[in-house]
Amino acid sequence: MPSPSRSIAAAPATGSAAGVAPRTGGYRMHLLMVLSGFAGLGYEMVWTRAVSVALGHEVVAVLAVVAAFFTGLAIGAWALDGRIRGSAVPGRWYAALEVLIGCWALALVVLIPVFNDAMVAAIGTEPAPSRHWAAVFLGTLLLFLPATVAMGATLPAMERLFTGRERTRWGVAGLYAANTLGAVLGTLVTTIAIVPLVGATSALMLLATVNFVCACGVLALDGGRPVADVPVEPSGAPAGPRLAALLAVTGLVGIGYEVVVIRVLSQVLENTVYTFAALLAVYLLGTAAGAALYDRYAPRGDFHGPLALLLKALSLACLAGTALLWLAAPGHAVLTVLLGNGYFAAIAGEFILGSAIFFLPALLMGATFSHLAQAARESFGLGRALGINTLGGAAAPFVFGIVLLPVVGSKLLLVAIAAVYLLLVPYRADRHGALAAVPAAAALGIALVAGPLRVVDVPQGGEILSYDEGVMASVSVVSDAAGRRFLKVNNHFTMGSSASRFSDRRQAHIPLLLHPEPHTALFLGLGTGSTFAAAAAHPKLDATGVELIPEILPALGYFGPTADAIRGDERFRLVTSDARRFVRSSPERYDVVIGEVFHPSRDGSGSLYTVEHFEAIRARLNDEGLFCQWLPLFQLDLETLQTIVRTFVHVFPDAEAHLAHFSLGQPIVAIVGRKSPHRYHRGWLRDRVRSRALAEDLASVGLETDFALFGGFLAGADGLRRFAGSGALNTDDRPVVTYQAPGFVYAAPEPAWVRLLALLDRVDADAGDLIGTVGDTDNFHSRIEAYWDARDAYLAAGVDIAPHDDVHVMLDQLRAPLLTIAGISSDFIPAYRPLVELAFELNRVDPVAARELLDDIISTAPDRPEARTLRDRLFGT
Repeated sequence: MPSPSRSIAAAPATGSAAGVAPRTGGYRMHLLMVLSGFAGLGYEMVWTRAVSVALGHEVVAVLAVVAAFFTGLAIGAWALDGRIRGSAVPGRWYAALEVLIGCWALALVVLIPVFNDAMVAAIGTEPAPSRHWAAVFLGTLLLFLPATVAMGATLPAMERLFTGRERTRWGVAGLYAANTLGAVLGTLVTTIAIVPLVGATSALMLLATVNFVCACGVLALDGGRPVADVPVEPSGAPAGPRLAALLAVTGLVGIGYEVVVIRVLSQVLENTVYTFAALLAVYLLGTAAGAALYDRYAPRGDFHGPLALLLKALSLACLAGTALLWLAAPGHAVLTVLLGNGYFAAIAGEFILGSAIFFLPALLMGATFSHLAQAARESFGLGRALGINTLGGAAAPFVFGIVLLPVVGSKLLLVAIAAVYLLLVPYRADRHGALAAVPAAAALGIALVAGPLRVVDVPQGGEILSYDEGVMASVSVVSDAAGRRFLKVNNHFTMGSSASRFSDRRQAHIPLLLHPEPHTALFLGLGTGSTFAAAAAHPKLDATGVELIPEILPALGYFGPTADAIRGDERFRLVTSDARRFVRSSPERYDVVIGEVFHPSRDGSGSLYTVEHFEAIRARLNDEGLFCQWLPLFQLDLETLQTIVRTFVHVFPDAEAHLAHFSLGQPIVAIVGRKSPHRYHRGWLRDRVRSRALAEDLASVGLETDFALFGGFLAGADGLRRFAGSGALNTDDRPVVTYQAPGFVYAAPEPAWVRLLALLDRVDADAGDLIGTVGDTDNFHSRIEAYWDARDAYLAAGVDIAPHDDVHVMLDQLRAPLLTIAGISSDFIPAYRPLVELAFELNRVDPVAARELLDDIISTAPDRPEARTLRDRLFGT
């Protein structure tokens, strides 16, 4: 009896072999692969974020998760290849794989929280990089393994079904294109719509439903009937080891190119959750297009010729993409002008820029893989080919992102990737080998002539003082013409400057002073280190500073004490770690925990504003401990602020809010929570500050009186609840801030003072929420409320003030509003002192006007001595 393969070979093209299911429409199988790819990338987007809150956002952890995911796919593709190839009912295999994926996805709804708890304990607060990588890689590999193994085998199973039913050897590229197109849709739809609308748990349930639909669809299409083997024909491909090496190396450098380019573009784009989704979608779309074009136009039967052409074109495309990276920043600026501001316009701009750099290389990668996989199908099997290629891709994040990038640099690394493609060209069988000279010359030119591939915006007249292209980020210190220094992470995020020392130090002093006597403090985030360094002024205080980005630590010396100097004080400890994991894994308890200003729209920062994180911090507080989270009102809209406040008050019912300072340009708000209710008393600062050195440091940042300390109070718990209103909380399952906050940076936001004044209008400070009434002999309640009224008027008046060198011009601007404000509260020094200083300066050019101004000041605020003293000194009694 003839074998099934020979029966197929002898049968007419439109006929059917005995006992073999008749030919059906292949487009249905492609549609199933689209749906399968949609679910697969949707899972990757959801799962990686779900575990990152415990594993950490260090690049070691992030890349280890990606590597584990890829490794699981490789294991599945390789391990199940023989069984699937030998099966007469691949449709049943495919259905079973989809059911397994869906069932394990539902199981992970329960398992991921348990896994996260276990991994926090296993990793600890300060793991060595090797231990961190190993724990994350092995842990996530095992966690996702049932699903990823099944995912890795779906393409081989569907290819076996397709070729058997359609009686063709050429099914790899088309099915791969369909599956990758589904991955594009899964990346975008999951990120833009599904998770923001329904949350992670519901997203997993929805994606599992897609898997079950795929299983039912293939059974409805196939009915579990047997299919015949399609005869294998020689393709002219090299022997198995050589072909396997080609698959492994192209997988390694292909994903390596993606890793390095995304790292460079992080210095140009906004780095929101949507940025990564847009870039990944471009990469996948290019891959899908390349596979589809290969399926449609590739010559059959010739291996070496097309391979040589593809590899040389791929090398040249990678070099072209590398060259375009030098134009990425101005290109992004042009796209912003052309497309305008707004949510979808900004995402479209990032997608277009990514396409200019990524699309052509990715297209050629998709075609190259299709060519190699088709040949491998005839040699040792599609599943094994897919496994080898994916395993190479799994190694890429570690090899390129962690080992090579900090040592070699992005420019030379990208040139090396292009060179690797040239080295893979089969020159013995290449009739057009001379064409390789073009990419070779381009690579040499970029390596020798082009400058460093770094994007740093330098103020006019300034310079780059330091630049570190490290594992975690590109960190730079730049100066302007006036000598002010700025700390930048990936060029976009200014983490502070030498000019912000006043604000930075207040952000340490205010929460520390709100505690009756702190002995231990935890600082989450360092910035320039000025806030953490301010803690040194508080005697008997031991402080720990946690910073996610290790490249920031060497830059601290540009703004104050170096990291080594800080570590030299036995009271202080610096830790490079993820803030969320540190809080959960540390056994220590603290009197004060201070959260640095985190940009809410930055990918990953939203997890620092969740219920789970706030609860973990509450558990780390001593009985009288407090937590202060600083919020950059200049970097978020009021809607996002409401979400964060609503979440905070949910965990800390007795919360209060304060301003860091009275700045219209960069207003910063603190929300402060405690384990138990607390009220302050009159004379709090006098009783709290017993150190002369601390008192002098406080005076240098305007915190010398109770009015100065409590003058920024905005609202107590009831006022914050009214401001926050009803709505969703920000949780790990519903990460509202992560998906909401980017809308601010993508829009054309109004000036920060507009949001500040709107906030002041929507909250109502009540002295009863802050100060006890016992011992109020000098009417402090009424005086502090008058102070708050004066503060609000002062900020509103500041909108219309423009600095000017002419003292008469300044007099015309300041006289009426500041006199009115001083009349509201003579305790409000920010209005009173500028008037006195203005009178002093005015006396140099116009003594008569100066005397009149001093008389008005004394009449407005007769209980303050400063104006009277100056008048007596300048004009006599």
